[in-house]
Amino acid sequence: MKYLDKLKSEGKLDLYVYTKVCFNGDIPDFLEKYLTLPMFQTLEGKGQFCGVDNTKLFNPRCKYNRLDHSINCAGIIWRLTKNKQRTICALCHDLSTVSFAHTIDFLLKDTINQNSAESLIDIRKILESSRKFQEYLQQDEITLEEVLNPENDSLIDIERPGLCVDRLEGIIHTNYIWLNICNIDEVSSIINDLTICQNEQGKEEIGFKTLEVGKLFFKMMLSYAYILQSKEDKFSMQFIADLLEIAIKDGVLKLEDLYTLEEEAILSLLKENYSIWQEFTSLDNIETSNSKPNGYFVEVVAKKRYAIPLIKTGDKSVRLTDIDDKYNDKLQDFFGFQEKKYLFSDKINMLERRVKC
Repeated sequence: MKYLDKLKSEGKLDLYVYTKVCFNGDIPDFLEKYLTLPMFQTLEGKGQFCGVDNTKLFNPRCKYNRLDHSINCAGIIWRLTKNKQRTICALCHDLSTVSFAHTIDFLLKDTINQNSAESLIDIRKILESSRKFQEYLQQDEITLEEVLNPENDSLIDIERPGLCVDRLEGIIHTNYIWLNICNIDEVSSIINDLTICQNEQGKEEIGFKTLEVGKLFFKMMLSYAYILQSKEDKFSMQFIADLLEIAIKDGVLKLEDLYTLEEEAILSLLKENYSIWQEFTSLDNIETSNSKPNGYFVEVVAKKRYAIPLIKTGDKSVRLTDIDDKYNDKLQDFFGFQEKKYLFSDKINMLERRVKC
């Protein structure tokens, strides 16, 4: 069954419509064959929101996983370039993701760069282990080396403040699916306005054809940037990281399980062994304080994620913040944003004592 038909048959209509927008129609036949491979299917068991959507703190539109994200990134690259190699490269860009994704960086004490977890996975080994994948590459006249390093393609991965497809699609699905604060018409207007620009370094970068759509995207970008600095997000990620660390110390899990098991299997072990997991999933509010609270609390500085879109203006491409100072002011306000030092909930106390006997 083709991927879009599968979404439709499972009643995932929001994802069906969104994916159609990303591809500007159906998924091309050459791409469908890759989606059936086990290495991509494993991404379906890895949620996009690092586990934080397991609480009542957020109200996502639907479940969204790393496979969904990878496919939609590939779709945007396809509609922008009509290049098979770059499209497959985009599809492969998250194969190093572990269960709970950047929450595992919190476990590894890497809250600022958030790249420690994925650095432990050998992408080459994953790709070389699949004969079918290499056979499909041959059919499409693509070499393994051409899809091995997505970070070398500036449309797929670029340093901030640039906008690549990974960052772009992350911002869109955060607003549309996770936060549920925009509609599909707004999503369509953004994706339909995309174009390939040349940035200050002479690299290709995703940008916008029109100023008004660039402004709409910037508004979405700020919603994304702030939620990833919010008390709800940081508390949830650190709590899951701390509970996973306890589970590893208790022998309930091994560190390598985070790289081999799907999230549902790990969640089942947490539910079975730790009654505090239920208390966490029922959370609907997080408190903050500048004074150290009693019991369990979170104190964390997290990576600031953002982007400044390029806007086509005649023969040039200009950053939105260079067109209108108001947007630079908004960005500086974000850089200065800081929750109170300590994050906590009265429902979460004495984490170590919640182990079931």
